[in-house]
Amino acid sequence: MLMMSRAIAWVFLLLSPCVYAQSSPLERPASDFTSKGVGLTETLLKFAQEKHLPVAIEYLDRASIDQPIYVSLQNKTVRQVLDSILRKGHGYSWRLRNGILEITNRRASKHADGQLNRVIPVFDISEGETVKLASAMLWWNLQIALDPNLKEKGFAGDIMGASSSVKPTTLHNRTVREILSYIVLNSRAEGWIVAGPAECLGFTPYCGLWFFIEAEALGSSYQSILRKVHENL
Repeated sequence: MLMMSRAIAWVFLLLSPCVYAQSSPLERPASDFTSKGVGLTETLLKFAQEKHLPVAIEYLDRASIDQPIYVSLQNKTVRQVLDSILRKGHGYSWRLRNGILEITNRRASKHADGQLNRVIPVFDISEGETVKLASAMLWWNLQIALDPNLKEKGFAGDIMGASSSVKPTTLHNRTVREILSYIVLNSRAEGWIVAGPAECLGFTPYCGLWFFIEAEALGSSYQSILRKVHENL
């Protein structure tokens, strides 16, 4: 009886890595994926939307928007498709961190990275607050962190357009990047994307720092955002 129990335990230990591997979203079969006539960034967003992967694209340039790529893959995992898409560009890498797929590039802006890594001491999201409002408040909190004198001026402005609500919370000592990810993972937003190429990113009023990708009634949610990004190229 003891020998049988040990045998069962060994079988479980041998099989458990396979079980854990299969449970990873990266090892899921991606079925067939084809994309042509659009750039690398839109290809990534199309794939992420099809596979319901929350995504953060932290780098883009004119080539990744304007230069069409062709991808046609069959019987691949999510991991393999991501690798195949990013090989079409230069310097790209990805990682799955805290439930969100982060797309980075070694040529990314150090100026923007410093702002995304800026720690916000306290960030409140109230009941019923929308993604658009949370985004505006996060931007304002970042500006105060960069220039404390702005706190005296206060925040004013209209937040226009439909937007999903975010789960209320109070976040302490989180980076801007972490707060962006929280908003995505706790709303119906599909992800966030930098607002322009590395040379302008994080400078105001030129091109800001990020846009959220949210579902729309008509068309693909990311296409209207890419039109806004294109204005900053």
